[in-house]
Amino acid sequence: MVRREKWVTLLSYTAVLSLLTTGGVVAASPAKTDSQKVEASAGTTGNTEVKLQACSQDDAVADDSDTTMKSWKPLENKPVMEGITAIATGIIFDEAGYGWRPGISYAFTEDGQVWKWGYQSDENYEPQKLAGIKDAKQVTTDYVLTGAAEVWQIDEKKAPEKLAGLDKIKKIQQLDLHEGVLFLLKEDGTVLKWEKGAKAVEKVTKFSNIRDLYSSAFSLFAVDDQGKLLYLDGKSGELHTENVQVIDISGKVKQVAVDYTDRALIQTEKGEVYSYSTKKDKKVVRAAHADGATRMAVGGEGMYLIVKADGTVWGWGHNTLGMLGANLENELEEPVKLAGLSDITDVQAGTDHVIALDKKGNVYSFGSNMTGQLGRIPVTFDKWTELGELRDVKQVVTELDKPYFVRNDGSVWGFGLDRVPYEVKGPKKVKTMDSILDSPVTLNENGQIQLWTSEFSSCETLALPSRIKDFVGGEEHLLLRTEDDQFLTVEFSYDSAERGGLSVTTNLRPQKVETLKLDSKVAADVSKLYANLYTFFAVTKNGQVLYAERKNDEPFTSFAQIAGLEGIRELAPEYFVRYTKDTASVWAINDAGKVHEIQVYPESEGNDAGAIKVKLEPKTEEDIAMMSGRLRITKDGQIFEHEWEPLKKQKVAGPVRLISSLYDYAIEGPGSHYHVLVTEDDKIVFIGDNPYGKGQLQPDKVRQ
Repeated sequence: MVRREKWVTLLSYTAVLSLLTTGGVVAASPAKTDSQKVEASAGTTGNTEVKLQACSQDDAVADDSDTTMKSWKPLENKPVMEGITAIATGIIFDEAGYGWRPGISYAFTEDGQVWKWGYQSDENYEPQKLAGIKDAKQVTTDYVLTGAAEVWQIDEKKAPEKLAGLDKIKKIQQLDLHEGVLFLLKEDGTVLKWEKGAKAVEKVTKFSNIRDLYSSAFSLFAVDDQGKLLYLDGKSGELHTENVQVIDISGKVKQVAVDYTDRALIQTEKGEVYSYSTKKDKKVVRAAHADGATRMAVGGEGMYLIVKADGTVWGWGHNTLGMLGANLENELEEPVKLAGLSDITDVQAGTDHVIALDKKGNVYSFGSNMTGQLGRIPVTFDKWTELGELRDVKQVVTELDKPYFVRNDGSVWGFGLDRVPYEVKGPKKVKTMDSILDSPVTLNENGQIQLWTSEFSSCETLALPSRIKDFVGGEEHLLLRTEDDQFLTVEFSYDSAERGGLSVTTNLRPQKVETLKLDSKVAADVSKLYANLYTFFAVTKNGQVLYAERKNDEPFTSFAQIAGLEGIRELAPEYFVRYTKDTASVWAINDAGKVHEIQVYPESEGNDAGAIKVKLEPKTEEDIAMMSGRLRITKDGQIFEHEWEPLKKQKVAGPVRLISSLYDYAIEGPGSHYHVLVTEDDKIVFIGDNPYGKGQLQPDKVRQ
């Protein structure tokens, strides 16, 4: 353990607020560490709340003459998808609701070939044609209907197989949440039911003279030749065909659009539109603002879309993922025009993405791209992929929604959706940058800690009594190091709000400030700070590794040395898994290239988790030159990642000088991680899950 004969104690914040001015932060004189202490005022417990002050910014603009860009290598040689006559989306969603936002898209060519992109069990998400299928007219998860009125069963792992005994089929609908049961509409208006493994099809006697079929993942909608809308409810349990209901619509039904969970838009032959939702007691609501729509779609969590006669696309309802507008409310009662779409002839919506077809035969996509359903952005980089070039980068920050780069002149840069480097407006003279609760935090050359909104549109400065020379962000705390080598933590509180169906952090506020005890000589010797989901770490100039001790949700109290580690030059925390008490690994490397694994975990599970424990694993790695998380670059120039199969061990394309990694995994649902590398000749390189590939709200053309 670290010797504790001489403690460093910081001034209490109640006592030093008088040192602050209203126009900015004025550094207090360094606190003496031998015997002088300033106690908190009466009635406090030794910790107080730190305040925020408005930021003051200058208008300096960084030089962008030395930046370059490159398009995504996996797509740069692929042409835009053309000659498309029809589009469709598949039904796939996260039933558990843990944030997985998959999707499937289809496009039909004039000669009946089918392009498919999005979710595949083999994770080959890029657009590809369905093999062995010709003259396709309609496609579902497991079946294709051809122009010859035949039905073929499709499988990713084998050739299509024609279903015998089925002919003169007009339309098919598959209910994925009922074990893939298939309903088939014949040209004579009868409806058949086919279940996997069944010896024969079954005629649905409750349906007759049917003109059209539609379905969700659960239920079946049918329109008969009199324009009456029939509904076979499959959400309430077993699918009993005798329980067919009639949805009362004023007028003869012309077309229906249904989402995966039975929400629908219904248009009559007069062009009048109604919305329908089982979540509102099967209530039919007039949607007069959609009258005259040429095409309709329902997706997201109740997002309604229509194409007007002039080729524009309009939407209302739930603003899922911000697809109706990034800066709009969660719920929109009145339709808004979707930017970037014109001359549209059809629109189709998945659970979390939208595709649209224009009159030239091009397909546009926007929304989630978690499984490649947009068909134009790579999801994963399983090898060294250069993004572009950015000179004079001194730090890469990967803890936010996308990577940012701090340059030597103190400017902060990012890469936009077009892969063009740009300077972030706001932060200036930045010394280092990190984040807390998904919000950017910067330390400037004046020793000020500044908290920024997610898009850097505004900031506030922590009103602190001393200048800060280094910091790192943890889960709900910042660890700060003052100019006189004292260490303190600032705890934050926050609120949560829903935006576009996602929970976001709002109203981030500093609360308690605590000091950490550390021998003054050791404190002065600290060279680098780190954090993971449990605690903070420090590496000293002589190679010691320290961690911040803490019990339950009580304050961090002091730094303790991790025994058995010597000559360590840097650490590589693996920052996951959130919302659990799982063991988290931190790797330590020495100058000889030997890597040790430190396991960090709470003493027990549950809310009363006990003290944070650390354990040094006996197994080590050798001949490592650089590391970040589980990523390794060996001394002989090989790059690989532990336990991530897509990245095969390969030769690095050039010497690397910086690496930063993000691991974003939670207790359930999807996860991702990626690494950003900066080479000696200033190339920006990606490996892992594409941080720009999770989705895009701006419609753009799908590529082959």
